[in-house]
Amino acid sequence: MNYKQKFSGIFFITGLLFISLTTTSVKAQNTIGGHFGVVQPIITFQDGETIDGFDPHAIGFPIGITVRKSEKFAFDAEFVPFIASAENGAGENVSAVRELLVHPGLLWGIGNKLTFGNRLAFELGSGRYGFTPLLNRGFTLGKTNVFAELVLPVRFGNDQEVSFTAALHFGIGF
Repeated sequence: MNYKQKFSGIFFITGLLFISLTTTSVKAQNTIGGHFGVVQPIITFQDGETIDGFDPHAIGFPIGITVRKSEKFAFDAEFVPFIASAENGAGENVSAVRELLVHPGLLWGIGNKLTFGNRLAFELGSGRYGFTPLLNRGFTLGKTNVFAELVLPVRFGNDQEVSFTAALHFGIGF
C-alpha cells in the first residue's frame, strides 16, 4: 500500500465519521425572530433636573433580532437609531439622527404574555453606557404579534451624572 492509498483511506474513514456525527447531533433547538418598533422617552431624571422627553423631542426606532433558546428564555440584540430635534446656530430647530444605541440583552418569560428583560446599553453618539430593565406585554392582533414595553434606562459615563429615564416602546414581533 503506497502513501497515497493510506491517506485516501484515512480521509474516507474520517469523512464517514464526520458525516455520521453531524447528522446525529444536529437539532433545531433555537428559533430566530425579531421586532421593529418605536420608543418614546417620557421623562428623564439627571443631576437634580427633570427633563421632558418631548422638549426637545426625541424618538427611537428599535430594530431587534431575537434568538429564543427555550419557551421562557431568549437573547435579543437591538439597534436603536434616535432622531432628535436640536437648535442650530441660527436659532432654528433641526431634526437629525443624534444617537445609535447598541442594546443586547436577555429576556425571561414570566407568564401571562409578560416578559422581564435586562439589556446592556452602549450609546455610540454620546459615549454613555449602562443598562435597561424592561417589562414587556405581548398581544395578538389577528395573526400579528404586537407588544407594549416599559423601559427604564440607567446611563453612566462621559463625565456626566447618572441618568434615569422612563420610556414606552411599542412594536411588532415576527
